[in-house]
Formats: sequence, C-alpha cells, structure tokens
Amino acid sequence: MARHVTRKALFVGAIAVAVWAAPVSAVPILLPLNARDFNALGVTGPATALMTSPYNYNNTFTGEVFSQAFSLADGRYLYLYQAKNLGPSVLEVLAVSPFLDLVDQGYLTANEPPGFLDTTTGVVPFGPNGPALTYDSGVPTPTVSFNYPSVLGAHVPPGSHTVGLYLISDQVPTVGEAYVIDSGTAIVDAVVPVPEPAAAGLLLLGAAVALLRHRRRQARLKGTRPPM
Repeated sequence: MARHVTRKALFVGAIAVAVWAAPVSAVPILLPLNARDFNALGVTGPATALMTSPYNYNNTFTGEVFSQAFSLADGRYLYLYQAKNLGPSVLEVLAVSPFLDLVDQGYLTANEPPGFLDTTTGVVPFGPNGPALTYDSGVPTPTVSFNYPSVLGAHVPPGSHTVGLYLISDQVPTVGEAYVIDSGTAIVDAVVPVPEPAAAGLLLLGAAVALLRHRRRQARLKGTRPPM
C-alpha cells in the first residue's frame, strides 16, 4: 500500500530542483546515465523476485513501481527500477532510498527482463545536459533521484512509463522505499541495497541526531526542554 507524506515530498523535491537548477552541485551530485543493453550488463540471474508496488495519492496520482535485483558476474548486484503512470497527474520524480555504494547508473535500451515494460517506448530521465540522476550521499539515508521535470517537457504523462532504470551496488538486496512525485508524494516498497553493519550504524546515528534536533526545535517552540 502506498503511503503519503509532505516532509519527504519537500526533501526529494529539493533534489529534483537541484538537478534542474544547477549543472554542478556538491551534494547532491549530478551523475550521467549510461545507455545499456540489459544483456550487456553481465547478469547471471535474478537475486530477488520482481516487486510490483501500486501507488495512489488521493486518486490524483496513481500507478505502479517495479523493482528487482540481479546478480552480476563480478559479484555485484544490478538493481532495476521502472514506474508506470496511470494518471491523471504526470510523473516528475522517481527516487530510491536508501541506496548505498552506487557504482554505475543508467537506463536500458533493449532486452528488458520479464515483468518490466518495453524500454523502447519509455520516457528517459532528464538533467540539465541530458539524461542524468542525482545522488545525495549527504543525508542519513542516501537517495538517488531520476527526474522528469514538467518545466522541460520531460515528464511521464498518464498512460506512459519510464524506461528501465538500472543502478549497480556492491551491497546485497533488501526492501527499502521508492518515492514517486508530482501532485503529491507516494512512497512504496522497492528492492534496494542493504548497508554493511558499519554503514547501518552510521545511518541509525544520523537518524537519531536528526530526531534529537527535531525534538529540541519543537521544545523551543513550546518553551519546554525535551527529556534526555
């Protein structure tokens, strides 16, 4: 079941704005997408089952997100994502979080695996200078965002879908979250890399610090001191 948020909409939306507005950025950084044939990526077989997650934001933004991990011959994992927009709103951002140890990124040009939609009829993400994504490693849960900005006419209209989008990581797959954004933000389950124990500890520490700051800020507004 898809979930709605507003704060996360601002968070992931800010990533998209950074892509449209600034060709060069420290964090998040802009990365080019490589156009690849699925059969040329060295896949040895599925590492997880295909996950299909429907989303519905107030009946104004509906569709499905597809995700699956594959084992590669070099011991790494390929993560494949695709979003289908059923409308009535357009789709402007598809983001995945957390995503640890990004090694390569791109989109499929041919031979999409079973369960994924035809890549030759899909919409390619767009950055300031062509196909690109943002990778924000400076947050507690690193996020990648594929962008389809309406202002550039690159959005995914109702009845259309994205191309097959791939990300490669050293980390083994688990279940995380994907964000789809336009008239609102819907959050669905997706296949993502699980962090190493040390990285997981840092993520938990970052989340704890963020929570403490939020509680202190709320306490200042109320004129009280948060419990330790």
